[in-house]
Amino acid sequence: MYLSINIDIPDGAGDAYDALARTADRVEAAKADFAILARAHGDQGLAPPRIEPVVSLPWIAGRLRTPLVVAAIPALHSVPFHIARALSAADFLTDGRCGWLPLLAGGARFDAAYGVAQPLSGGEALAKYDDFIRATRALWDSWDEDALIIDKASGAYLDSAKVRRVDYRGPYFAAMGPLNAARPPQGHPLLLRDLDEVGESATAADVVLGGLDRLDRLARAPKGAVRLLKVTAASLDDGLHHVRDGLADGLHLMGPDALELLEALRGWVDCPPYVGTTARQRLGLRKPVNPYSRKGAA
Repeated sequence: MYLSINIDIPDGAGDAYDALARTADRVEAAKADFAILARAHGDQGLAPPRIEPVVSLPWIAGRLRTPLVVAAIPALHSVPFHIARALSAADFLTDGRCGWLPLLAGGARFDAAYGVAQPLSGGEALAKYDDFIRATRALWDSWDEDALIIDKASGAYLDSAKVRRVDYRGPYFAAMGPLNAARPPQGHPLLLRDLDEVGESATAADVVLGGLDRLDRLARAPKGAVRLLKVTAASLDDGLHHVRDGLADGLHLMGPDALELLEALRGWVDCPPYVGTTARQRLGLRKPVNPYSRKGAA
């Protein structure tokens, strides 16, 4: 059974990074399977953290050696090229343990920060969410995984034939490429989706999260996707029951005592038998095929 938790700077913490580091050290000691850089939003929702996650992820990943480290990203206010580059670097730094969770929550906060004057309707927001994911993935596909050569003897750095423009054009984003960062070790960092926020999407996720009232949506998750059920201390028994019944693959722990709950559960819930080092290898997920490469097209 997988155990997941979201972490952020505690409210009122004057020593922000020290407080986050102490939390991360406890999460590492408890051997969580997923550490999501996000803050609670309402009763069971998630929102991007107080500190820009693509900035804090490389730093905190040095303390989180066991979990898959996930950045919760404001999907409607992020730029695909920036996110693709940052997460590619993070995936290399973590040896392929990086993931991303695009979110719609907290929109008013980011509208104010970014100066967005015209918020999108529900349908438009979902369309932009999907377009953001597709554009970011297309940029990762602008490199073949074996494009880097780095041969000191010959002085060759890369095979330029394996780096290309992708010329992605969607309803909200356009990205010519190529990205100025190599294809991530996982091909694409792990994509997570919060079903309490985005119930339907045109892009399949690798990991889905949902509350107890989203069991039907968890059951309809794409084949092979890892399903995490959101629980608090009050709903833990129900969550464990549903995991035993095969309706979920693990628990995402929420609430003010989520960290204590994680530490207590790890006392009797063994870590899954990991095979490999990357997130996809651990979870038994295939590496995405690059549709632009000769190998992918063959």
